[in-house]
Amino acid sequence: MEWTPEALKAEAEYRQCARRTAAHHTRLARKTSRGWWHRLTNRH
Repeated sequence: MEWTPEALKAEAEYRQCARRTAAHHTRLARKTSRGWWHRLTNRH
């Protein structure tokens, strides 16, 4: 595969987007699990 400037730009954008999506999911998971854990500990 030829690494043209367009291909490099597309690859960089794809990776940036993937990283942002992963960070968003991680943040959501943390928030949900924290809330779940908080509810669980409050019940005791």
